[in-house]
Amino acid sequence: MEKTDFELVTRNQSLSDLEETSNEDELIFSFSSEKPVQRHFGQEVLGHDVDNIDFERLHTGGLLLFNHHPDKVLGRINDAWIDGKKARASVKWATNPLAQEVRKDVENGIITSVSVGYSIDEMEEQENGTLRATRWRPHEVSLVTIPADDSVGVGRSIQSTTTKTMTQHNVEPIQTIRDEFARESEEFSLIKAAQSIASGRGLSGREREVTEEIERRTGQRTSGFYMPSNGWGNLKQRAYKVGTASLGGDLVATNKMPEEFIDVVRNQLAVSQLGARTMEGLPKGNIEIPKRDTGATAYFIAGDGDDSITESTGSFSTLDLSPKTIGCFSKYSRLMEMQALPEVEALLRIDMIEAIAQKIDQTAINGSGSSNQPTGILQTTGIGSVALATNGAAPTIDKLIDLKGEVAIDSLDADNAGFLINSKTEKTLSKLKDGDGRYLLDPYVSYVGEASLCGRRVVTSNNVPSNLTKGSGSNLSAIIYGDFSQLMIAMFANIEVLIDPYSDFASGKVGIRALASFDIGIRQAPAFAAIKDCVTA
Repeated sequence: MEKTDFELVTRNQSLSDLEETSNEDELIFSFSSEKPVQRHFGQEVLGHDVDNIDFERLHTGGLLLFNHHPDKVLGRINDAWIDGKKARASVKWATNPLAQEVRKDVENGIITSVSVGYSIDEMEEQENGTLRATRWRPHEVSLVTIPADDSVGVGRSIQSTTTKTMTQHNVEPIQTIRDEFARESEEFSLIKAAQSIASGRGLSGREREVTEEIERRTGQRTSGFYMPSNGWGNLKQRAYKVGTASLGGDLVATNKMPEEFIDVVRNQLAVSQLGARTMEGLPKGNIEIPKRDTGATAYFIAGDGDDSITESTGSFSTLDLSPKTIGCFSKYSRLMEMQALPEVEALLRIDMIEAIAQKIDQTAINGSGSSNQPTGILQTTGIGSVALATNGAAPTIDKLIDLKGEVAIDSLDADNAGFLINSKTEKTLSKLKDGDGRYLLDPYVSYVGEASLCGRRVVTSNNVPSNLTKGSGSNLSAIIYGDFSQLMIAMFANIEVLIDPYSDFASGKVGIRALASFDIGIRQAPAFAAIKDCVTA
């Protein structure tokens, strides 16, 4: 069985099977069954075998609520049990005015839907592809007034920032899993979303659901749509067109070979390879991360107990992060959309995401910290520094040892720390040999990142600058050493996409602008050190 991670969800069904009881204050009804629900990934079922349902929450203080509102109590659940392939409950009505009003509406057939709030602990996939909940827990039962929005397939109403409510009118409940959101994100269609916006119809289907879910999680609404980001990539402006071969024409079907499509060459995304921490889906406002600058101090005291210990609490500050916005702009033609073999969907989506990712990587390494730009490692005050010469010089192994030592002397060297260099520096370092003629940086490693110097990883990316100056020296390269887990990348919401179907109306092009808000922060500046004056071959 697979352990899963779920949020509290709900499901609706009809009150059509109410039972007459001898106690006029008691209500008995079923609130769930094994009726399958069709989702985009297949059929979904809640198991109703004896060992599938944990009724403990209902048996120990379970309540009947109104519209899942915790302050609107309609009654107490006396008992809950399995009857065949249904879960049933007996409820004692409360005496408060709201409970009595709702009771009359139920008896008169006005309120006809019941919903259960539940969480799932375990699911397993059946041979026929059905996902079956094999261990789940009902938390409360509610009488509800508003069923699902049938126009989007799944209705959602927000309980709080941590509780998601999903209902479907007169059918068995729909279960929401984080994995399901990931699947829907992967199948999100940029082209469909753009077409819907451009046509004036508005979002629908999966694209609407994903955007609404991101809005719910972040508290930020958009006049366009949010695109899930499954990777990051180089800020470019490009218009793919059928008429010009290099701008999209070579994608139109004339015995093309889409499996051999040649994409643009991009730089390696370096900081994530070395362990930078990414925080995604942050709220819109600024955030502060507490950090300790200095620790408490220990003192010796006399053995006779007459001395007192000097108080030392250390000092604290915060790492402040706030949204800085970047974006990229692209265009596609209607003809390309209709005829392109390697789908325009993948081309546009990957190109925009990777464009933004490349810019984030470049900024994390060398952001200026001015003009609303985050501050990167090389521009951060307090990192260690090793100088080679007045006008720059070729790097040596001794200087690399000094660079590593700059971090080590501050007790911030770590086993997962590493060197970050560009390809020009890699070429220079790869020629360094010891006294026996052995290469110090093994030129025969199988892939980037496997190489090592001073017992630490070496990662190569051309996002590391090679255009620095010092004295009369120019086109100098940087080398960074550090514990990259101290580097924080804060992503505020997801990529926001806005559509412009009007500017190039005559030629049939649609403009797509993607925006992302992020910030860069370093928890401990001495965890990094840099050389900024490398002369490379």
